[in-house]
Amino acid sequence: MSLLHMAWRNLMNRRVQTLITVIVVGIGVAMTLSIMMLSAGIKQGIAKASEPFGMIVGSKGSANQLVFNTIFLMDNPLANISLDYYRTLENDPRVTQAVPFALGDNYKGFRLVGTTPSFFALKGKPSDPPYFRLAAGRLFEKPFEAVLGAKVAKETGLKVGDRLISGHGVAKSLQHDEGHKDHPYTVVGILHGVSAPSDQGIYVSMDSYWISHEHAEEQKHEEDEHGVTAALVKPRSYVDLMKMYQEINQGKEAQAVFPGQVIAKIFDMMGSGEQILTYISYVVLGMAGLTVVLALYGSTVERRRTVAILRAIGASRSAVVTIVLLESVLVVLFGCVMGTALGGGLTWLLSDYIGSQISVTVSVAYSWDTAAVIGGVALLGMVAGILPAIGAYRTETARYLHTA
Repeated sequence: MSLLHMAWRNLMNRRVQTLITVIVVGIGVAMTLSIMMLSAGIKQGIAKASEPFGMIVGSKGSANQLVFNTIFLMDNPLANISLDYYRTLENDPRVTQAVPFALGDNYKGFRLVGTTPSFFALKGKPSDPPYFRLAAGRLFEKPFEAVLGAKVAKETGLKVGDRLISGHGVAKSLQHDEGHKDHPYTVVGILHGVSAPSDQGIYVSMDSYWISHEHAEEQKHEEDEHGVTAALVKPRSYVDLMKMYQEINQGKEAQAVFPGQVIAKIFDMMGSGEQILTYISYVVLGMAGLTVVLALYGSTVERRRTVAILRAIGASRSAVVTIVLLESVLVVLFGCVMGTALGGGLTWLLSDYIGSQISVTVSVAYSWDTAAVIGGVALLGMVAGILPAIGAYRTETARYLHTA
């Protein structure tokens, strides 16, 4: 009979105790992995969501609210900036691209985003392909044509050629809202999914937004009455970017924000909570290691007579020590397998819920960091087996062999 087989049989003779120890180790591993994967997934999702956006310009107010509303399609819009002000930005010789946004309506909780075709040409980097690509149909070309984000199409079942009627406000109403029933939209295109909040947008022309808010007849003659909720502005150079940033914020009409700065603050806020949860998971892992030590040490004390018999029939001290260490390794190995599976499943469930709440797709993936945690726990298990192994090594054969 091999030493590994003997170690396995010893564990099976104490099924309940072994199972409890495995569960404690598994919970510790699962907690640690879930915290690590969720944190990394949320950060990756937030960073990906802001990838094609540069400097955002909107009315004075909360910078966080401006970014959350424009990029993440969350929170309420700030007041509009005037169309004249937007035209000034658009025609500034330092600007290579300006994309307007108009928000304020929804369809079944999905926000309508008034914009221009230049929105679909946005890129993360100049060398990258366009961030948005059509999966079906075409881009809008005239008022009241709509292009759906991938999640909108999936959850509503809308397809190219279907019609939709938008409602007032940015949130789904408890009552049936047909606020713009006189101006239904026709779906002309559906975008590929990009695993970002933009998948939850319904994109229409700026004219559609203005007309639906009763500016139709004066549109060509009184454009100064129209408003733009926010604008994405991309200057030609970094120097131009910083100059415009300072000029806009020193003025009284608007504010300019860098999404990256806002996101960095979000990560800082996440860091404190993440650190606390990480410490808690380390405590659980420590408890798991202690449980392994106590379980194996208690087992060794209970089995002193068995150890003495093994020594009497020729088993060496090193063989007895190896059996105890193998028991420790097996317990921790099963705990790590359980914890890895449980952690992955828990993270997947939580990421799905978080994604539905904050409009950010949280990716779930194992990494070298998670592998390091699993390896560290395995090492902890081997270390935890040293004390019981020493107890077995010191067992006096003659003393316990004659014990009744």
